[in-house]
Amino acid sequence: MRVQPTHEIDLELFTFIERYATNLARWDLLVYFGQHPTTQDNASTIASQVGRNARMVQKELDDLVYLGILSAHQNGSGMRYGLVRSAATRRAVVRLARDFSAKH
Repeated sequence: MRVQPTHEIDLELFTFIERYATNLARWDLLVYFGQHPTTQDNASTIASQVGRNARMVQKELDDLVYLGILSAHQNGSGMRYGLVRSAATRRAVVRLARDFSAKH
């Protein structure tokens, strides 16, 4: 009898996705920040990078700030968004991008 390999579910990543990637726009933003973890940019530039409407991206960025995934800082040209410094959060976002990016 031949045993087929099984893939173990990464419970930490699954839980992160279930909690924070609740729609496609948010998924795109999480993948974007996972691929660019040091990025600090404004909503319109991020919207352009992910190919989404700037107003929708602004709302999702603000929600991700509220949820503690992103940080927001005011500068002379407006609000800039980036990943929080939490190692666990950064690790989850980077793993999401690595494991589920459409560029695979």
